[in-house]
Amino acid sequence: MKRIVLGLALLVAVGIANAQNVPSGLTGLWRFENSGNPLAATIGNDIVAVDETVTPFVGPWTVINPGLSDNGVVQEQSWGYLQVNPNFTANGGGDYVNQYTIAIDYVQTQAGWNSLFQTAYDGHSNDGDLWIAPDGTIGVGDVGYSTLTFDSSTWHRIVWSVDNSSFFRVYVDGTLFLDGAGQGVDGRFSLYPDRFNLFADNDWEDMWGLVGTVATWDRALTTDEVAAMGGWIGGAAEPTPLTVPEPATVSLVALAGLVLLRKIRK
Repeated sequence: MKRIVLGLALLVAVGIANAQNVPSGLTGLWRFENSGNPLAATIGNDIVAVDETVTPFVGPWTVINPGLSDNGVVQEQSWGYLQVNPNFTANGGGDYVNQYTIAIDYVQTQAGWNSLFQTAYDGHSNDGDLWIAPDGTIGVGDVGYSTLTFDSSTWHRIVWSVDNSSFFRVYVDGTLFLDGAGQGVDGRFSLYPDRFNLFADNDWEDMWGLVGTVATWDRALTTDEVAAMGGWIGGAAEPTPLTVPEPATVSLVALAGLVLLRKIRK
């Protein structure tokens, strides 16, 4: 039996609980559900806040079934950033990580250019590597920006799937927004195995926001796999639930004591 480990939407059919939509290769998962330690990992290593103090939002608890609920959201600030250890190893034929996927549930709460992602060892050492532009496009200079636009002041599930030898792809709520060219093995978008930085930049172009979920995979997910994870489809009030198969949830249940989890929008 499959178990819900992340749900941001009410279940409308029993069958959803049995449908896996989180692809294999998951190495890290962060849900921010513990107000006493909001950056604790559900899977993997705790996130480290650099040059900022993240603010957790807790409650009101929204119950789906008695005792089964979840609602962790943290606020991140301009200049400070979140350092994530994704439990990666070098791959893709290079000395660094060249094939990976990162997903975040995110809303931008301050207008302006916003760096979502940065690959440097020190998050303040250079420009970001994935941007939300003020016009609602998403991308970066080396691979261009999307022609599609979205409202970053509302919640979205943003996923970037990278194979440096082939592509740099960005999805919003399961829809492919940007299909950029790969930048070469060990090129611009390659990662150190033990870190990447969320919401980091070298000159304050990383606006304030709220993040409710971070997840990492040690491979580049396909377009079909990302589409299955969905998001806030068509501006829905709540996003597609994320479900994983039984083997991946054993430790989650032990840690959280939950079978069905729900995040609320804040």
